[in-house]
Amino acid sequence: MIFVFLFFSVVTVYAQVDSIYIREHTKAYGAKVYFGNDILALDYDFEDSKQKQTFQSNKPATIGMGFLWGSSSFSFSYGFSFMRDKDRGKTKYTDFQYHYYGDKYLVDLYYKRNRGFYSYNSDSKTEIPTADHIYPNFNIHMYGVLFQYVSNNKRYSLGAAYDFNKVQIKSAGSLLVGGSVFYSSLHNIPIVSDDVDNFDKRTYHFGPNIGYGYNWVPYKKMLVAGAFTLGVNGAIEENLLTRNTTFLINPAINARFSIGYIGEEWIITGSALANGLYLNMKEDYQSSLLTSNFSFTIIKRFNLKKEISFLKKGYDWQGKLFGKKKDIDESTIIEN
Repeated sequence: MIFVFLFFSVVTVYAQVDSIYIREHTKAYGAKVYFGNDILALDYDFEDSKQKQTFQSNKPATIGMGFLWGSSSFSFSYGFSFMRDKDRGKTKYTDFQYHYYGDKYLVDLYYKRNRGFYSYNSDSKTEIPTADHIYPNFNIHMYGVLFQYVSNNKRYSLGAAYDFNKVQIKSAGSLLVGGSVFYSSLHNIPIVSDDVDNFDKRTYHFGPNIGYGYNWVPYKKMLVAGAFTLGVNGAIEENLLTRNTTFLINPAINARFSIGYIGEEWIITGSALANGLYLNMKEDYQSSLLTSNFSFTIIKRFNLKKEISFLKKGYDWQGKLFGKKKDIDESTIIEN
């Protein structure tokens, strides 16, 4: 399947920040090219043997291009089939991710429908899987949203670290507080072992999370950033064969990392993002869904000789589309 990803972000709300810590880019526009790899995996961690069994998607790496202006961006990526490891089966998929890095808020949106996985354990990760370790009919669906509030938003910028729409001048960190709601389903699930009580299921996950993010600026044009969040989810699990439901309490994790050169004209960065939902926390084993994304990005920033009016900061989109608000003419009001 050809992979096409469209990303469009427009930020219209501007918060005041401490200019000692955060500033705008001196060049208002940017063009970027990036290379990415996206993975969806189901993991089983066994306590007794200390082994891990993983069912992982096999999607091609993607190449993308984008345009940036102010705190907004538009990008497009494409996955070439020859960039997939054909010895590990083929994953058919529809994937959409949206990550909003505002001054005060972070929002992650996920829509993932993957069919076709291969399996490996801790000792065979680099080996080519045999035919009986490839599962073309195994389906995993995962949809959801994660929301976080940035408490130290005047000095700490998520956008500077992960969307590169601002510049972090001085090191700073912040408490991150929020919540998440997710839906996951597993169909045609393979047999892992006799000790694992496996069945096709769907699960509704919801709960609060709390974490911390830090942007380290060791040099003027270098940024190292990391953020980690731990959540506690209530989970309603439904067995799709018996229709029995169970209520569970499971942890959830979210982590992101970025390192790069942040210059006036050139930005070169590598970043990673992971979101994990635990499905079961049993004495003998734990199972979890993990989606992860790795990307390498190059951005060339520039100014235009002639500004594009509708891309300017503070442009009145509402007024342009619907007209200016009319003041009420009190003389036309007739009192009875």
